[in-house]
Amino acid sequence: MDDLLHFWATPFYRHRTDPARAEGVTEYILANETEDRRKPDSPQRAHPGVFESSFDFLDWGSDVTGDLKQLFHNHLAGVVKTANGIDDAALKNLRFHSHCWFHVTRQGGYFPNHNHPLASWSLVYCADPGDEDAADFEAGHLVFNDPRATASMYLDTANRQMRREFSFDAVRMRPVAGDLLIFPSYILHAVEPYSGRRPRVSVAANFWFATFGRT
Repeated sequence: MDDLLHFWATPFYRHRTDPARAEGVTEYILANETEDRRKPDSPQRAHPGVFESSFDFLDWGSDVTGDLKQLFHNHLAGVVKTANGIDDAALKNLRFHSHCWFHVTRQGGYFPNHNHPLASWSLVYCADPGDEDAADFEAGHLVFNDPRATASMYLDTANRQMRREFSFDAVRMRPVAGDLLIFPSYILHAVEPYSGRRPRVSVAANFWFATFGRT
């Protein structure tokens, strides 16, 4: 139906990167899961089973973090360019600012529903998704919620089964090693309780931008 338009769409990027890189990132992160690397005032201290690093992960100066920084910037630049319809010249005039950290999640660990204020784009990189749980399909899944607060205020048979691009149902994903997800920072999201034995390892980042010559 040509006249059916897609207003209020949410840009969401998912790309499978090299799983061999993910193995190296996992090894590096687990070797740095130490108290001196932990974020001192991390709210994740209230959630047993979750380790959260300091927010300067991309600036640690290692080959691993340098490679990840380049990877993240390259993919995010493409998303920003496409979503905003800007050219290469305008893109090169953008100054990237970021916080980046890693999470190691063990059995019972989870993240409650949250978004990321004071940023425009957020990113999740899956280094190791951990173990699947056949008895609990949802364990460790990322859940992204519809940002339209009133979208589901009334349900009937004419709107309950709308196609994915129109639906207001949450989106559940179980990333695989190397998956890179980029989405607007206003999106509420959560991680359901993880039940595997192998550590679930991920990297997260928030980005905000200015143009050169401005603060």
